[in-house]
Amino acid sequence: MDLQELQALYLDILGPFPEAVPLDLETLDEEDCGSFTRTLIAWNNDAAERVEGYLLKPKTNSGRMPGALAFHGHGPWDVGKKSTAGVDVEDGKPSLGPGLAERGIVVLCGDAIGWGPRQNADGPPSGVMYERVLAMRLMAEGRCMAGQYVWDAIRQCDVLESLDFVDGGRIGAIGISMGSGHTWLSAMAEKRLRVLVGISSFYTYKALFSPPIIHCYMNYLPDVLKHGIETYDLFRLIAPRPFLMINGVTEPQDPVEATRELYEKSKHAWEAEGAGDEFRLHFHEAGHGLTPESREMAYDWMVAKLAAL
Repeated sequence: MDLQELQALYLDILGPFPEAVPLDLETLDEEDCGSFTRTLIAWNNDAAERVEGYLLKPKTNSGRMPGALAFHGHGPWDVGKKSTAGVDVEDGKPSLGPGLAERGIVVLCGDAIGWGPRQNADGPPSGVMYERVLAMRLMAEGRCMAGQYVWDAIRQCDVLESLDFVDGGRIGAIGISMGSGHTWLSAMAEKRLRVLVGISSFYTYKALFSPPIIHCYMNYLPDVLKHGIETYDLFRLIAPRPFLMINGVTEPQDPVEATRELYEKSKHAWEAEGAGDEFRLHFHEAGHGLTPESREMAYDWMVAKLAAL
């Protein structure tokens, strides 16, 4: 299957996207965080839903700065974007957004559907049960959870691109766990995501289903097995953009051999473009997340690769 056919098939699998309505950006609150400001903003995600996000703007630069989307993991339902924006996080626990903002990158931290204000407004079902309801509703609409996550990323790119202090040609994405999948699934469809860092949650579909790995609903793409598609086939849609994969070696949900297979069977797409060095896999002796050393590696990759664009 050539790349154009694969791209069309992937978009068909995701299902139709909602209508792109005007963003109607609104500032809700602002906080001085020393080297950056953290602003709570709202925008129209589609014609039916208005969402919120934290915008982290560095104070160090006065021109058009690079931007990044920071996607949260499958953590507490009331936390969501707070975990990536550095709001109400555990004492001493680093947060991706502030770390990038301190290095001169404008960062947008949004909620995945079902988290933060996007939880069920009517109460129960809540948490993972509401996530299941959302996944089933999207399926009934001819869409899927991954398609919703990709759409959220598209709209967040729209937000960053609309800001006169952001260089729309230099936007990256970073995420841990569910946020990692959010990063690379989105990059397959949204070409404005020019630099990627994914931490944990890599797999082949063979490994995902046998033996089963417990993952969030966005990892399950309709019809991929019917079409004989593997994750390493879809990764061709990301090449030759810079992409750093970071994976631990101690958690069953981060299968080492499947992650290595994914990387080895994907890298030829970067090599064919003369960009073999732009696709890296780093294993660290840790669990589902980052060590202090791999965190700095992630920051350095994002800063350097965005600066090189």
